[in-house]
Amino acid sequence: MVSSDRPVSLEDEVSHSMKEMIGGCCVCSDERGWAENPLVYCDGHGCSVAVHQACYGIVQVPTGPWFCRKCESQERAARVRCELCPHKDGALKRTDNGGWAHVVCALYIPEVQFANVSTMEPIVLQSVPHDRYNKTCYICDEQGRESKAATGACMTCNKHGCRQAFHVT
Repeated sequence: MVSSDRPVSLEDEVSHSMKEMIGGCCVCSDERGWAENPLVYCDGHGCSVAVHQACYGIVQVPTGPWFCRKCESQERAARVRCELCPHKDGALKRTDNGGWAHVVCALYIPEVQFANVSTMEPIVLQSVPHDRYNKTCYICDEQGRESKAATGACMTCNKHGCRQAFHVT
């Protein structure tokens, strides 16, 4: 579903409104959409993914239903999780090794690349240093989620003298 000016049914309008209340773009968090960069809402059952066309690499916004890559794949939800963080929900795309990663995680970890910059997929992880995967997220650790604290790749704080490591999401 696209945030636009086209006529919609009451059912579509209610579904659209409910999804808008959930929040903005899963990549940039902005709740606004523009004619040249609309917010697009996944029509997958129970999916709350909303993304800007440019934030998710949607080359052409469809006029009908739109499905995020996770819903489009129909892969069992239990098998889909980001390789860069412990979260399973959000705007995910396939990685070059057949896994999944959040677009936002890929954008913030400097060694990650997109094989096709226009479509932002697949997400290429081969240049991410193993050291990033060996760090423990201090946020997950403080929240008592020790099993998730060591999952994925972590960023390190850039403040001089700070060595805190954390997941992007």
